[in-house]
Amino acid sequence: MKTALECLPCYLRQTLQVARISTTDPKLQLSALRRVAELTTDMDMERTPPENSVSVYRAIAEITGCPDPYLQVKEQSNEKALSLLPNLRREVERAEDPLALALRLAIGGNIIDYGAMHSFDIDAAMECCLSAPFAIDDSLQLLRRVRSLGAGGRVLYLADNAGEIVYDSLVMEALVRQGCEVTVVVKSGPIINDALVADAHACGLEKSVCILENGTSCPGTPLDICSPELIRAFDEADLIISKGQGNFETLSEAESEIYFLLTVKCSVVGAHLAAISERAVEDLPGSGELVLFHYDGNSPQGEGKN
Repeated sequence: MKTALECLPCYLRQTLQVARISTTDPKLQLSALRRVAELTTDMDMERTPPENSVSVYRAIAEITGCPDPYLQVKEQSNEKALSLLPNLRREVERAEDPLALALRLAIGGNIIDYGAMHSFDIDAAMECCLSAPFAIDDSLQLLRRVRSLGAGGRVLYLADNAGEIVYDSLVMEALVRQGCEVTVVVKSGPIINDALVADAHACGLEKSVCILENGTSCPGTPLDICSPELIRAFDEADLIISKGQGNFETLSEAESEIYFLLTVKCSVVGAHLAAISERAVEDLPGSGELVLFHYDGNSPQGEGKN
């Protein structure tokens, strides 16, 4: 997905938001805005929005001296999600299809995104996701695919944000119970509220799955600059599950089969998703639609369509 014109004012909105978190000095906040405004004048619009955001957040960090402005927020998100986890886990275990419910809850948890949104109600989102219809629902296809893997099937799970990764753990637990070998991928350095190794450890994922850094501080998975270890895991995986908008934006033109799980929070992302999935753009306005989309190497899969 290429950077759109609408992304440019969004970078400035994020800059002001992050600068105000990073410092109380209005002069530094203004300097950050001016630096990012300069960056937008020469931004490569052929690159994905997450790739372009790396220079934006690097500039903010350099000016404010705060490399991880969302550190406290990430810790609070993890704590909030962990407080809900026991009840959610019991619901999943009692469900007729535990994996199907876990997928729903994980997608609902994708509302935790401080890049796309500055406020949200996680309790309401988790409640809503239990009954809300999916804008794109290829869940049956994914469930069949998981069942076909059998014991030892290698699943690569691309995580998105802190807090959200706790809800992702429900999916990973269900996959492990079905005999899959799961590797969860996190970022190698702080960027917005994306999950790091520390966040994966915060919810105990190391007890049941392998944790792998992707080699970048990009809020997505840009394969051309990811680590050799990530590329090898990507190539060797029997099943790839991608969480969140950033991963979708960087992988929506990849040549691999991917199951995208996300809550759509941006009209630009919604329009691009509508185009590649052959849905009506009106069905994906970017106002919180739940999506589980099967994508196969630049070719939408007819079997999973509604």
